Amino acid sequence: MKHLFSTFIALLLGTFLYAQEHDIEFISNHIYLKADVNGKPARLVFDTGSTDVYLDSTWLAGSGIKYPQMGKAMVRGAGNEARKTVIIFSGVKISMNGRQYAPQMVPVIDLRAILGDVADGIFGLKDLRGKVIAIDYKNCTLALSDTLTSDQTEGFTRIPIQTSPNHPGQILIPIEVTVSPDKVIFGKALLDTGSGQSLEFTSKAATEFGLDKIEDKVRFHYEHGGVGGEIAGYEFGIDKVTAGNILLSQGRARYSTDHAGAMASDDYIAVIGNGIWKHLTLIIDLSKSVLYLRENL
Repeated sequence: MKHLFSTFIALLLGTFLYAQEHDIEFISNHIYLKADVNGKPARLVFDTGSTDVYLDSTWLAGSGIKYPQMGKAMVRGAGNEARKTVIIFSGVKISMNGRQYAPQMVPVIDLRAILGDVADGIFGLKDLRGKVIAIDYKNCTLALSDTLTSDQTEGFTRIPIQTSPNHPGQILIPIEVTVSPDKVIFGKALLDTGSGQSLEFTSKAATEFGLDKIEDKVRFHYEHGGVGGEIAGYEFGIDKVTAGNILLSQGRARYSTDHAGAMASDDYIAVIGNGIWKHLTLIIDLSKSVLYLRENL
C-alpha cells in the first residue's frame, strides 16, 4: 500500500511537469526553493503567508550585488513593531528552474536571525496568483501549474478556501479546534508555509475565546520572532484540530500575546504552519479558491 501511494503521488505531480516542478529542501520545518538572484545562488523560503519577496541582509552583503535604487520604508509583519527597513526598488531578478521573476520593492531584513543561517530570502505569492501549487512534503517536491483536473485530486479532501487577488499572501482555511469537550472553536486560519510552528491563535482570538484564561500553559518568547521583532505567547494543551474530515493535529497549540502585527490580525483566528502541513500533501488551487488535502502514509 505504501508503495502504491508513493507511485500515485509521483504520477500526480508528474502531471505538473509541463509547467514547473521544483525539488525542495525541508529544513527546520521550512520549505526552501533553490534560486538564482541576479546570478547568485540563493535558498528562498517558500512562504504562502507572505505577498512579497524578501532578501536576507547577510546574504546580500556577501553576494557582491549592488542595486542602484535603494531606500528605506516602514515594514510590518510578525512581531510587535513596524520597522524602518532597507528596500530595493528595482533590479532584483530571480530565476527558478527556468522561470524568471522581477519583484519590485524587495525588503532587506535580518532573516537569518529569525530562521537560521541557510535562509537567503523569502519567496511570497504575488507572482503565483491564479496558479495551482502542489506541495509534497514527503518526497520534497513543489509543482506549479495553470490548471487542475479532477483525476489529479482523486482521494483528496476538498476544502473551500478564501483568497483575494488584492492580498495574495492570505489563504484562509476553515478549521475546527476542540480545546476540550466543552470548548470548541470555529473560524478561519491562515495557511502559512512560512511558519515552522503548528497551530497558533492570534492574540485577539485568544481574548475572544478565553484562551488567555487557561491556567495550565507554558510561556514562549523570541527576541527575533518575525519581521516586526520579538514575539511572545503561551503554549497549551488541546484535543484536536480538524479541517473537513482531515485530522490536522492533536496535543498542543499556542496563542500569541502580540499587540500588533500578523499575530494580532482580525482577518483570521489562527495561523497554521509546517508543523502540521508536513504530515500532508497539499494542492492549493488559487484560481478556484480550493484546497485539497491528503494525509501522507
